[in-house]
Amino acid sequence: MILPRSLVTIFIALAAAACGGDSGTEPQPQTTLAISSGDAQSGPAGQALASPVVVRVTRDGAALAGASVSWTVQSGGGAVSQATSPTGADGLASTTWTLGPDAGANTLQAAASGANGSPVTFTATGELTTPPPTTASVNVGDFFFDPTATTIALGGQVTWTWSGSAQHNVTFASGSNSATQAAGTFSRTFATAGTFAYQCTLHPGSMQGTITVE
Repeated sequence: MILPRSLVTIFIALAAAACGGDSGTEPQPQTTLAISSGDAQSGPAGQALASPVVVRVTRDGAALAGASVSWTVQSGGGAVSQATSPTGADGLASTTWTLGPDAGANTLQAAASGANGSPVTFTATGELTTPPPTTASVNVGDFFFDPTATTIALGGQVTWTWSGSAQHNVTFASGSNSATQAAGTFSRTFATAGTFAYQCTLHPGSMQGTITVE
């Protein structure tokens, strides 16, 4: 069947109009994930970082609430307080990151399904800390303590040794004290954390010291 030329022209015009209608389609919203804060921290290995790690999710530039963000430790052997957290009204989601037990680099990824930029990667550095000693010594000289400041572990013991010729003592505001003596030693065990000041009551102007218990 051969259609009249006038009908063919109409069909072509209708098809062109239908195709042209596609140009008016609304663009799809764009969701984006980005790091907000908490990247590139450092802290003691095996402990939580001082600041949480935070990401921000936006839709067309505006904060997106209720988006689900997943957190995955990539290296270092650490852990997070929440494996998944939702964004708030400000578009922010966060978790607390505990570093692995060894010194060195740690990495953590945050992901939001379908978001541009996802996943993002946080880095952190674990640092080994030296624990305080369990024993310490202080020299009691003539009119001085050496050292004047000592740090010791909780439950540790400090020993004072007299090396001068004059009489001196080691006296705290509370707890055990030494006798007034010119020779010998005195030891005290510290079962409570804190800073404890002491002096020689015979020479308080020149003989003072502190013990810090951690």
